[in-house]
Amino acid sequence: MRFTYRVLAAVSAIAAAALVQVSSAATAGGMQICYDGATHWYTGEIYSLIVNGNEINAAMEPIIFNDHALVPVREIFEECGAIVDYTMETQCVEIQYNDSYIRMYINDNYAYVNGKKQEIPDNVVPKLINKPGGETKTMVPVRFISETAGMDVEFDGDNGEIIITSNEAEDVPVRVEETEEPAPTEEPVQETPVETETPVSVVSTNYKMLSDTSMKITVECDGSVAGRYSAFTLTDPERVVVDFAYMGLSEGEQTINVGTDGISSIRTGHNDERARIVVDVEELVDYSVEAVSDNAVEIIVEVSGNTSAPAATEPPKTDTGSSAPTNTVTPSYTEGITQATAADSQKIIMLDAGHGGSDPGAIGTLNGTQINEKDLTLSITYKVKAILEANGYKTSMTRTGDTLPSLTERPAQANAENCALFVSIHINSAEATSAYGTEVYYSEENNGDSYGVTSQAFAENVLKGMISNMGSYNRGVKMANWAVIRRSNMPAILLEVGFISNQAELANMCSDDYQNKVAKGIAEGIINTVHSVNVPSGNIQ
Repeated sequence: MRFTYRVLAAVSAIAAAALVQVSSAATAGGMQICYDGATHWYTGEIYSLIVNGNEINAAMEPIIFNDHALVPVREIFEECGAIVDYTMETQCVEIQYNDSYIRMYINDNYAYVNGKKQEIPDNVVPKLINKPGGETKTMVPVRFISETAGMDVEFDGDNGEIIITSNEAEDVPVRVEETEEPAPTEEPVQETPVETETPVSVVSTNYKMLSDTSMKITVECDGSVAGRYSAFTLTDPERVVVDFAYMGLSEGEQTINVGTDGISSIRTGHNDERARIVVDVEELVDYSVEAVSDNAVEIIVEVSGNTSAPAATEPPKTDTGSSAPTNTVTPSYTEGITQATAADSQKIIMLDAGHGGSDPGAIGTLNGTQINEKDLTLSITYKVKAILEANGYKTSMTRTGDTLPSLTERPAQANAENCALFVSIHINSAEATSAYGTEVYYSEENNGDSYGVTSQAFAENVLKGMISNMGSYNRGVKMANWAVIRRSNMPAILLEVGFISNQAELANMCSDDYQNKVAKGIAEGIINTVHSVNVPSGNIQ
């Protein structure tokens, strides 16, 4: 039994393409696998993986998860000549393949393809899976991989194989021991042969601003860097990448948020072949990489500094002529709110404006102007803050400007500040422009009542307040294990105000008056919850 399907590279085909169901005579499984913090006994089918004619022996074989095939992402794309990055701190997978840049997050059913937010069909999310004691692999749904990259996928049930062929593989070459890097936009800085016998690690990565538009990054190692580093750039989005061959990371993978105009962050990651330093930039002017000692490399990056023009970042006027939203709230919206008691005034409410910096979030267009989710969420968050503080409540924010705290840093800040509640504010998007309405999420992994109230009850209170004030369609309270709410100690929710892909809702969300209604609804839901919260002592990390 063997069947094939051919899919288009166009991402818009994701939602409409037919799903190939896997039911075959593949090897019946009987093994322990670990994911989502627990060990499970897997008894489903186990497949072999063939990519461009070469059998791939991965640490995790393709398996069937919720009736869909999951495959190891790195093995597939690197076999096809792509660049694959994984950032442990943010649980972010990045793939640079041909003209496509794909970004996915573990346990998140949304992906970003060339900057556009796309829902992964059938709620089959990327997973970190390993066998006990074995290497952890990032496993992704094969349907999503094939449809976003334009690959051919065959399920050979008779032989128990999943066969993937890139659309460029006319004459499939025999795989060599090591795949080459895709051609960078610059010649490698170093071409000296690498000696691999001496273990060397990157021990520190520090930066210093040389001017408003230039930065020096110093990378120190515990051994010689001679012949071990190379550099190149990537586009869409722009990045400067420096690789250290056969090195590890003593400090572990991390994201350093810079947040200056044109340089948003420095990220580190590693695999068996390299440690990697990635500098996220916009409008790169020049860069250089050179050894300044036997064990240190300096990276100097210069950008234009012209990345924050008001026309590109401020929401425009709406069809009704309303002014662009601001970070302040109309005074009338601070009235009629329950004032904080002495006890409640001491409880900290963490407000998280989704996305930011180099991550615009979902993108819409209104009156010919691009609207970024990150700008709308920040404007609404400031309004929530103003309403709460005007009534005696204490707030904190994960970001106050166009920066990009990681998905680890946001809840970590709330935990460190011993907050009572955590609210992450987002704007939804869908392939269908007719999608509309408001919804609020909580995590089943953070739904206990040790604070006196559950995350689900918190979500219900906030959604009720929003619908009452906004008059929007109620899409309900839903469960999803988003990283920021799953990792919070306190009751935590993630809300989707409306759809940036819906012109009517986008016009509303670009209105100061509507944002005030959104903010008041969120504030009322918070206030109706916070009086029930008892912050356990000793929670400060």
